[in-house]
Amino acid sequence: MYAESLVSFYEDDVVSDFLLKSSTAFEAAIKGYGTSSITKLLDRRHNAAVGDLLEEPAKIDLSVAKSYRELDEADDLVYRMYSARGYSVAEPGSQPRPARKEARRESVIIGRIGDRVVGTVTVGIDSPNGLLVDEGNADAIDRLRRRGMRLGEVVRLAVDEELDSRRVLASLFNAAHGVMEANRLDHVFIEVNPRHIAFYRRALCFEVEGEERVCPRVGAPSLLLRMRVANLTSKIGQLEKALVDFPLG
Repeated sequence: MYAESLVSFYEDDVVSDFLLKSSTAFEAAIKGYGTSSITKLLDRRHNAAVGDLLEEPAKIDLSVAKSYRELDEADDLVYRMYSARGYSVAEPGSQPRPARKEARRESVIIGRIGDRVVGTVTVGIDSPNGLLVDEGNADAIDRLRRRGMRLGEVVRLAVDEELDSRRVLASLFNAAHGVMEANRLDHVFIEVNPRHIAFYRRALCFEVEGEERVCPRVGAPSLLLRMRVANLTSKIGQLEKALVDFPLG
């Protein structure tokens, strides 16, 4: 059941613009670096630099889809990457898009290198139309709704397999974090394959919130995770500061 204040929380359109943190800080998180490991790796080297940890990434342009053409591009990448892994996912264009009043509130983020779409992720924003993760997880999510929390979800994450997936992931979650902050979200949910739990806990501050089940959207095992947005903000801020401050000399 939705808190009565939820409607006033989200009565305006979703904020789609985002402010990016340092891309290197997110890449450090994705690759498993913490402030202590950065200290050890950089401080012991003469004239150490961030480049000793992270190569110069290819330029990835990030934007929020604002046209049906861009939404179709994101759908196509999700379909190709998910179907290649054996997940059950609808072909692009096979289902009509919902009317505005029935649609979930979301920002579809697209990453490009040149004209090529290399990654996408969708940040859903809670509203009276709910979240995708409500299906099968409503009890866990409603507990936070009743406390008046601003909630969101990360869904439809896909990265082109021909690229360094860690760099693309870092860029996508950088933008996703910006959308979360812009919408002042308190908690964000994600459903992942149980094999990937360790990565999401280590890199992005997610914690297990539910029990393993089969996700009906992709027909594969999944586990609900929850992240307190402030925790990711703090972690990325600490990594960003460490990367700027070191080497200590």
